[in-house]
Amino acid sequence: MNRNAQADGIRGTLWLAALAYTLFVVYGSLVPLKFQALPWDEAVARFAAIPFLNLGIGSRADWVANLLLFVPLSFLWMGVAARRGGSTRAVLAALLIVPAAIGLSVGIEFTQLFFPQRTVSQNDVFAETLGGLLGVAAWLLWGRAFLDWLRAWRETHARAALAERLAWVYLAGVVVYNVLPLDLTLSAVELFHKWREGRVVLVPFAGLPAAPADALYEIATDVLIWAPLALLWRQDGTRSALRVWGMTLATAVLLEGMQLFVYSRVSDVTDILTGALGAAIGSLAGGWLGRRESRRSTLPTLGGAGLPFALAGAWVGVVLFTFWFPFDFRTDGAFIRARLDFIGRLPFEVYYFGTEFRAVTEVLRKTLFFAPLGALLAWGVARLPWRWRGPAFGLAMLALAALPAVVELGQVMLPEKIADTTDWLLAWLGGLAGYAVARRVLRAPRLAEPGRRVVRSESLPPARPARASRALHFAASTGALAAAIFIGARLDFVPYNVRELLDPGHAGLAALLLAAACYWLAVFPVWLARREVPGPVRIGFLPLGLLVYGGVAFLLLDGAVADESLFDLVGSPILDWPGQWETGLRWVALLLVPGALIYLAAQSVRRWRGKPLGALHFWAALPALALAYWAVVVEAATDNLVELIASPSLPAWLALSGWLYLLFLAAALLASPLKPAERPWAWVAVGLSLPLGGLLLYLGLAGDIDKYGQHFSALQFLLSRDRQHYASPAVVWLRYAGLHVLVIAALAFLQWPHFRAGRLSPSPRP
Repeated sequence: MNRNAQADGIRGTLWLAALAYTLFVVYGSLVPLKFQALPWDEAVARFAAIPFLNLGIGSRADWVANLLLFVPLSFLWMGVAARRGGSTRAVLAALLIVPAAIGLSVGIEFTQLFFPQRTVSQNDVFAETLGGLLGVAAWLLWGRAFLDWLRAWRETHARAALAERLAWVYLAGVVVYNVLPLDLTLSAVELFHKWREGRVVLVPFAGLPAAPADALYEIATDVLIWAPLALLWRQDGTRSALRVWGMTLATAVLLEGMQLFVYSRVSDVTDILTGALGAAIGSLAGGWLGRRESRRSTLPTLGGAGLPFALAGAWVGVVLFTFWFPFDFRTDGAFIRARLDFIGRLPFEVYYFGTEFRAVTEVLRKTLFFAPLGALLAWGVARLPWRWRGPAFGLAMLALAALPAVVELGQVMLPEKIADTTDWLLAWLGGLAGYAVARRVLRAPRLAEPGRRVVRSESLPPARPARASRALHFAASTGALAAAIFIGARLDFVPYNVRELLDPGHAGLAALLLAAACYWLAVFPVWLARREVPGPVRIGFLPLGLLVYGGVAFLLLDGAVADESLFDLVGSPILDWPGQWETGLRWVALLLVPGALIYLAAQSVRRWRGKPLGALHFWAALPALALAYWAVVVEAATDNLVELIASPSLPAWLALSGWLYLLFLAAALLASPLKPAERPWAWVAVGLSLPLGGLLLYLGLAGDIDKYGQHFSALQFLLSRDRQHYASPAVVWLRYAGLHVLVIAALAFLQWPHFRAGRLSPSPRP
């Protein structure tokens, strides 16, 4: 890999890590997101009077957690700002990042006033400020060494060397976990109290939960913590099974001894026994894998994948047994419906009501339980012939997402279990992590290959049509749209909520602005999709682009549409903010939905046409959709939209998002330049979008609304002439079919010059 490509990769990694961690800090500081409006003056007065709390040992962990929260934050942003350049640039970056970290801390604490379940104190600001300073200092001391370490990961390693590096990274994580929550003590009095309170357990298995299922779960997860470390150490090839077992056991004993000085942790000899068992399992499994891989044929076969997939199936059985024991299922409908409220629960909301250490423990347990499944599936896919790997990869990804969902849905029927969307998310991420690590190890050469280079072929620059033609298309399409809107607003059969859109005082200008807004809404996400941005950088690039997308669209709509029509969708302002800020931000959140889905549709078509796009090009849109759901549904300022959505709201939201994606995908297929052999398939996909879209719309919209003294469906409300003349279901679906085709055709017409602007020139023949 050349130096520039390596530098770009490190830059993208640092940007991705810094942005993701910043979002994590903000989200984690506001969970459970129970927003309560507060007048601005009152909020300022309350913030000026926040107290400084006297913390005892019980609150020491919370203070340390806030301090540690900001250390990686400032460290990563120092890496982004001071990655290149000498000490002068690093000092300038520090002078910028320290005030930014303090400002973020103050901003978070102030925002927490609007979330009453959060505690606001000067202690948090002080701890986070100190954490920001420590992160900057850590970069100034060890930043260059960290960059060298990061670059080394991008080099081609032999499998043994890669496993060794992974082992030490994993061990570092285990060490950090075992000393959390860092309420350290050397006081003999506090150690005596710890023993008296039962947090020093010298009798094996005496500290386990009374319930057999909980005890089994705790033992299994403690074993799983140590098995990966021994397995990775065993891949060295020079260490015997006994030596690896001894190294892992000694590490477990040492860490258990360290826990004696962590006041809130339980020092239990059972953990040493489970560590010994995990070390034995990992050591034996690592040796067996090494011997098997050394004898393996270099030619993958279908039969060679049988063992990994069989082990994956067995692990599925272990997972189901662990999470469903004792299998006392209840199948009565009332019980199940009462427990389905977990679907609308926000990620990590449940963890807020426990301690930080408990949250970290549950995160590790859920991820570690599903990581072996991902690793086994990666092993199986790697053993398949090349032509089978693509479909097998898709099925593996589906299995990693489906199994946690099956587990959580099964727990809905178990009275002693608690189903939670957070557990599904963590289990899915654990499976993905296991798959990624195993894939990286399996792809590494068995022996080192010094001097190996990655050669990238040169490609011709994309052929772009003249800007004048796109400008002409913009003028023509905007003019045609404005005329259609102006005329349509005066037709009696058009739904009344559409007829009321234009401001009667300047209907012509309003129609033109509304047409420009429609053009912008249809085209800008395609432009975002075509930007040649690395996958990691796109995680930050796309949200910024969608923010611009929503902001510009709101400004155009604000000039074209009366305020009452704007409020119909997002509600009247309730936060007493100055100007149009609240309405504008609510509209930006609402427009995240079409923006992200048009972007996904464009990327899907580009990927189908052969553009090499990584998974991050698609996953980058998911946070925007999640934020839109929270702002539009959870924190809605009006029921005008929410009442149209079926219940429960989250599955209905997913169905409606799928419906929009189908519409946008069909339009993108028509707008995109396709080969002659691909065009029939595109038309088939467009044809299928009508029945599939209708089904998703049926699932996503409310079927019966009791309002205005009448009963009607959401589609009847949207597509009928007015509230006094609701169309029959047959007429409504006929109107929808026509509107479906019209929207696809209009979008395809608006987008086609921009898809063709990104087409690749044909490769030259040798």
